[in-house]
Amino acid sequence: MEQDGADGAKTRVIKLIDRKGLYIMLHGMVQDDGPIRGSFSVTGSLYNVSRQSAAQIFKEICSTISNHDNENDTNYINNPAKAPDTLFANKVANRRKGKHKHDRRALKDATKALPLAERRKCRHLSAKVNIPLTSLFRMLKQEKIFFRNTNNLKPKLTATQQHLRMLHCLERIDPLTINNRRQTLKFVEQLDEVHIDEKWFFVCNDGESYILVTDEEEPPTRSVKHKSHVAKVMFISAIAKPRQLHNGSWWDGKVGIWPIGRLKYAQRTSVNRPVGTAEWEAENVDQAKYKCLLLNDIIPAIMDSWPTPITRVNIQQDGAKAHLKPTDEDFNNELEALGLEGKIGSHTQPAQSPDLNINDLGFFNSLQSRYHCTTPKNELELIAMVQAAFEDCPIVTLKKLWVTHQSVMNEIIKCAGHNQFKIPHMNKDKLEKEGRLPRQLDVDPVARYCLED
Repeated sequence: MEQDGADGAKTRVIKLIDRKGLYIMLHGMVQDDGPIRGSFSVTGSLYNVSRQSAAQIFKEICSTISNHDNENDTNYINNPAKAPDTLFANKVANRRKGKHKHDRRALKDATKALPLAERRKCRHLSAKVNIPLTSLFRMLKQEKIFFRNTNNLKPKLTATQQHLRMLHCLERIDPLTINNRRQTLKFVEQLDEVHIDEKWFFVCNDGESYILVTDEEEPPTRSVKHKSHVAKVMFISAIAKPRQLHNGSWWDGKVGIWPIGRLKYAQRTSVNRPVGTAEWEAENVDQAKYKCLLLNDIIPAIMDSWPTPITRVNIQQDGAKAHLKPTDEDFNNELEALGLEGKIGSHTQPAQSPDLNINDLGFFNSLQSRYHCTTPKNELELIAMVQAAFEDCPIVTLKKLWVTHQSVMNEIIKCAGHNQFKIPHMNKDKLEKEGRLPRQLDVDPVARYCLED
């Protein structure tokens, strides 16, 4: 570090750690009549300063420690290693301490007075409050005066929708804890729920980022005919809660994931592919198609993969028009014909509530980040890679997701059904490593007042 001297020349400012090390080394060379001959030259060469500078630093620190000992009745002269770092700081550091060219308090007030739309970028904010962009970056990265926030859009809720969200969460409180006022309210374990949902998965996305080697690699060239015609496939996923079985093993809760469409073969040769090439054709999901998916894929998969004898399984779905109502007569007749009446049921989650479905809450995001690492080139490769990512998804991810789901329901109860909340951090990775990841979360005490009302 350099500063301007009285004559305009650059003089070197010694770092605090070097000043402390130099003084402690010289202190060990002190005899009755002072430092031994040549000690300033030796220590100065080690710390890249002149003999005169080493002697000046030693005298300055000696004077500072002596004055401090006289004022505070300490004995740092004989034991300088225990002295606080402030006694070794140079005068420049003490003079500059706490002083800034731009007043931080005034800068905060000026920033808060600006509309949020005028401070989306650092260069916008620096121009509005009239400070250099580099100074603003330093306040953002080092001083932490400002922070970046990525603001996501959330569904707008009506009073009725908030009320239904609240009821949905209150219904999942363990009845045994409701009746016992001395016991803390807890959520049920949700071992009888299967969450299903659909999602489009794309072969590639616009705006992908990569880490490349400087001066040795070039960014990849990616092109499509049109950004609105990127190859995609719709999947429907069914997820249950992982659980430990009686023999000590774990069931991961992955019921299955299925692409929605059919495989066809090219009837004639074209510039894009030869005759007989396998292609994927997407299908629209209406009530008839959705009923086929339930009866032919999802329910048989539940029956085959469920780890215990089924007494009752509730399928949770969103309120899409193609989805069946719980009172659908044809569907219930099909269940009765299969001998599943009373064993398989369905219910619709509250409207505008993707945060109450495990798939939308985080499973689809986890799945998408995994299959993107495999870079599929067409729909058939995409299907294979999504299904492989589904099978490879670790059980710990699903266990943490279900805990997050209960924490979300807790936040919904606390904010009376609204969605303007932050998902709390629980340090689930640490809890999982220590084997303390909870199966049931405590419910906020405000829920008891809601139940009484």
